[in-house]
Amino acid sequence: MNFLPCSPSRNALRGMAGWVALFVPCLTGACSLANSDPPIDDVEVADLGKPTVDAAVAQEGSLLLINEVFPHGSDVNTDPDYIELINRGTGQISLRGYKVRDDGATWITLPDDAAIAAGGLYLINCDDEAKSGLPGAHVAFKLGGSGDQAHLAGPDGRELDSITWGSGAMEIPKGQSLGRLPDALGPFQILKKPSRGEANR
Repeated sequence: MNFLPCSPSRNALRGMAGWVALFVPCLTGACSLANSDPPIDDVEVADLGKPTVDAAVAQEGSLLLINEVFPHGSDVNTDPDYIELINRGTGQISLRGYKVRDDGATWITLPDDAAIAAGGLYLINCDDEAKSGLPGAHVAFKLGGSGDQAHLAGPDGRELDSITWGSGAMEIPKGQSLGRLPDALGPFQILKKPSRGEANR
């Protein structure tokens, strides 16, 4: 008895060719995996030593911001330099653990009992005095009129806001201040008349 070799039909060969055309690219890594997870080498690993939110985003999302800085105080008791904070939220914020600094590296923690009401302002007297007759906190540095910085950080150490002036940045003419316009919302602009404890205008 003679046996003929097994020989698939033309239609079967066409079908097999289609399956081969489908699977061979996948075996070589050329097929589309649009709905699958990316290879592990393509996953970006976060550096836990770096902040995960850039300064601009953190500033925009923060309810507590620097609203005004005045570096031209003429008297530590009656007209000191100041940093003014604003609460843009609808509830009171405790300032326990919040910190400020100038261009130096040392952060100064605000008083534990300090708080700022919804929509309210809080003054930080940069007078290098322990206390005076003026309301608000007192910090052990003064602001430089020709150039300096003001920084605000939360209790977790994350910087919430900052402003730099002078030294190639915005200059603050003597007797004037730098504040947000529109008040609480806008970018920093020169204010011809400082508005200590009041809305910027």
